[in-house]
Amino acid sequence: MKALTILGAMIGLLTGLGFALAARSGWPEAFWRGIAAAVVGGLLLRWWGTLWIRSWYQVLRAREEAEKKSEAQSKAV
Repeated sequence: MKALTILGAMIGLLTGLGFALAARSGWPEAFWRGIAAAVVGGLLLRWWGTLWIRSWYQVLRAREEAEKKSEAQSKAV
């Protein structure tokens, strides 16, 4: 989870700096915009990563249950 948060922050920082510099902002303003984008990007990627991991575990559990059910049915026949 930490890796996703850090990745989101890095992407946000680069995006914020890039857009601020493209708008011809000064370095202090570009830096603050980059920091704000880093915070938002880190939080968003952490939230998305949490949802992704939960969904992944649900799929794994569903597969295990389906395998157990099919094994039980094949033994009953």
